Amino acid sequence: MSVLARIAAIWMLAAAPLLAQEGAPKKEKRTDAIRRIYEKDRAGTGDACRLFLAMDKGEPVEGEFEAVRKEAAERGLIDAGWELSEAAPVDKGTVAYMLVKALKIRGGLTMSIFGVTRRYAFRECVYLRLISGGTPGENMTGRELIDVLTAAEAYKESGNLDEDRK
Repeated sequence: MSVLARIAAIWMLAAAPLLAQEGAPKKEKRTDAIRRIYEKDRAGTGDACRLFLAMDKGEPVEGEFEAVRKEAAERGLIDAGWELSEAAPVDKGTVAYMLVKALKIRGGLTMSIFGVTRRYAFRECVYLRLISGGTPGENMTGRELIDVLTAAEAYKESGNLDEDRK
């Protein structure tokens, strides 16, 4: 399956709760949900949690944000102690953390010693060219979030996973 086809499938999985709530024809609703995320000036934490949880599970993500957040924490995609709200802008460090956890990236010496943090996950993702530069606290646009998801799928498809090297 091509990278773009896999990205489209993940978008559809993440958009399923939004699509179930709206009353328009399915084709229009999917397009609207994807466009809504892509065109945002600031991507939301809810968008990121749904996208990465759908990628990790490989199936649609249903339910309210609190249920999604709880499941993401149980799967280790986010830290259970983080106070996240659905509408809050998501930063590059949080996305990098979810990305490192979802792709099971071991990282370098610093992550091996100190564990995965938003800062070290961000540095590792920049090194692997999964996230563009900046700072871990910098908010992401919807387009950047979709670009990161595309890079993650390409990374998975190319076999560059740390777990493959064990």
